[in-house]
Amino acid sequence: MANDLWLTPEEVMRRKKIKNKLMYISVILGTIILSSIVTILANQI
Repeated sequence: MANDLWLTPEEVMRRKKIKNKLMYISVILGTIILSSIVTILANQI
C-alpha cells in the first residue's frame, strides 16, 4: 500500500470514481441474477 502515498489527488479521485462505478454495476448485476434465480425457482413450484 506504499504506492498510495505517491498518488496525486486527481488519481485518487479517479480511482474512487472507478470503484463507485464497479460497485453500482455489481449491485445491479447481483439484483438481476437474484431476481432471475427467484423467477426460475418460482416457475418450478
